[in-house]
Amino acid sequence: MLDLRESWIRYLRAHRFRGIAVGWAVVIACDVMFGSARLDFPFSGGETSATPLRHEIPLALAVIAVGGLGSAMDSLEETAARGFRRAEISFLVGTVSVAAVLLVATEAVVSPMDTVLLLLRGLLIWVGLALMSGRAWGWRFSWILPLATLFPLTYWQVDGLGRFRWWDWTDQPGHSMPCWGIAIGSLLVGGGAMALTPWRVTRLRRVCRRSAHRR
Repeated sequence: MLDLRESWIRYLRAHRFRGIAVGWAVVIACDVMFGSARLDFPFSGGETSATPLRHEIPLALAVIAVGGLGSAMDSLEETAARGFRRAEISFLVGTVSVAAVLLVATEAVVSPMDTVLLLLRGLLIWVGLALMSGRAWGWRFSWILPLATLFPLTYWQVDGLGRFRWWDWTDQPGHSMPCWGIAIGSLLVGGGAMALTPWRVTRLRRVCRRSAHRR
């Protein structure tokens, strides 16, 4: 039991858990103090899209949670055994769960339940995108795909009739089923990316090559 505890302490230190906690604290503080502030983004209608800051808060929480998977020993960790993989997955589930609890607890005090669901849905979508980004470019670059979604979500958020597009998860109601479908799909693809470690990719390539030779 002591060895397990020591292993977890070392893992958390290697993955800068203190920095993650500080990041969460800063983001939540911004949500509390400036959540209602409107962010002016370029808009296809010719004006600006005034998006509440709190609608983008889940993006920061997701990137911090997934980015915590990175460490100074990334190359070694990619070849680690199953025991380490279990710890890595447990760490990811733990950080995402804590981020969700912090978000829900904070927003439940100042926002209606529909907004809480909207933000929780955004967190899940951006977690999936951050996992895809991290697997493609490294965990320290888990912000690339989540940040890339800001342009379509703000520039093309409204159709010709002035209605929010069905895929705009930052503005569609919290109970919007298409957007929850996006959340589920994002998590499934992100989870697949998480499982697609380099050694599994190598194994798949070998299997494909053997199949090709047999043909």
